[in-house]
Amino acid sequence: YAYFDGTTWQIEAVDTVGTVGEYTSLALDAAGRPHISYYDTSNQDLKYAYFDGTTWQIEAVDTVGTVGEYTSLALDAAGRPHISYYDTSNQDLKYAYFDGTTWQIEAVDTTEDVGRFTSLALDAAGRPHISYYDYINRDLRYTQLDCL
Repeated sequence: YAYFDGTTWQIEAVDTVGTVGEYTSLALDAAGRPHISYYDTSNQDLKYAYFDGTTWQIEAVDTVGTVGEYTSLALDAAGRPHISYYDTSNQDLKYAYFDGTTWQIEAVDTTEDVGRFTSLALDAAGRPHISYYDYINRDLRYTQLDCL
């Protein structure tokens, strides 16, 4: 993670266990603290890290199969993370969000090979909107979820 402190660039390692850090997405919370979603290549998992003001906290979000490429992260009004990503094992678009207690995970689009190159945004009501790539048809896709 790198940031400019007003004078120089500060660089720090967030997760150094195995081969980690592919397909990163960064969001800052209301206090300006960084949150990062990324792919753990060593374990083939979706991971999430955030700085709590003292240290980096790291969590495995989805560990079933090969999951976590092409992440996109957004924080809702309460500062809770939402992540869209690609499930390589099933070739699906997936979505995960932290409900305050546990991670909720769902397959959003399971038609053929979809879900690469995701981009996630939350609307004013906190509903996720996701754009992503349909590999088979070579199309851009969009979905809005009413799950919250």
